Amino acid sequence: MKRWLEPLRGAIAVAGMVLVTLFWFIPLLPASLVKLATPWPAVRTPATRAVLWVARWWARGVNAVIVGVSGTRVTYDQQVPDDPDGRYVLISNHQCWADVMLLCHVVEPQLPFPRYFIKERLRWLPVVGLACWALDFPFMKRHSRAELERNPGLRNQDMETVRRACAVFREWPVSIVNYAEGTRSTAAKRAAAGSPYAALLPPKAGGTAFAINAMRDVLDGVLDMSVAYVNTPEPRFWDFLCGRIPEVVIRVRRLDVPRDLFDGDYSADSEYRERFKRWLEGVWAEKDAEVSALQDPRQSATRFDRLGDAR
Repeated sequence: MKRWLEPLRGAIAVAGMVLVTLFWFIPLLPASLVKLATPWPAVRTPATRAVLWVARWWARGVNAVIVGVSGTRVTYDQQVPDDPDGRYVLISNHQCWADVMLLCHVVEPQLPFPRYFIKERLRWLPVVGLACWALDFPFMKRHSRAELERNPGLRNQDMETVRRACAVFREWPVSIVNYAEGTRSTAAKRAAAGSPYAALLPPKAGGTAFAINAMRDVLDGVLDMSVAYVNTPEPRFWDFLCGRIPEVVIRVRRLDVPRDLFDGDYSADSEYRERFKRWLEGVWAEKDAEVSALQDPRQSATRFDRLGDAR
């Protein structure tokens, strides 16, 4: 493609996303207001179902736009059986805003519609913030190290948010998504964090541990998603929309979580905390090897075992 056409393709994709979002905002607004206005389960439950129906069709519309316009090949390998009525915790690496939409693109409807741990400031985004609230997304506050040193009690705020969200999710089929790195991985962030990984940031284990603990008696499994942008060491959403990324490879597998990690106090039990961290770091080391081999040909010529057909 001629270079001057790439920004045009990106602009068309952005315009398409905006139009799809505005269209689905029309039914989203009344369903969300009904959920907000009433405490009665007999009313809130159908309102929540309506919001979820809108969210599914919005995600399908946006993904049809961004994948169709960009022309990027999405190769997906789901190594778990279809289970749209299950309850799962899903952990994933995070490098680009496309990750969020592509996750919806590949797992739904085979697996439950995802709910994300998201940053508190996204609550105030027009349309998106309302949808996230209506879908019971946990809004996570990020505190600097200096803030935590001044007020150690802030550490418990996000964990309490996870507990409240999981109390709701116990009643619905759900894929609870935690981007364990806490932010998008970039070369600058990896250098600042002293990351031992080539493509990933060190994972933060607390959110995953609390979600597993809170859901343990109803949980159908813990899933691991690896997302890799082929031949693109530093993927950017705009590059994806412009068609500059040839292929995205996504794999979902079930994790074999040691039974003793399902029940523990991450905040108070230092021995449990260290065991959970070591387990997650092992998962991350394997993920990093796969992702970096795909994204940077200099790392390795190895690919995942040939993953299924493109979606």
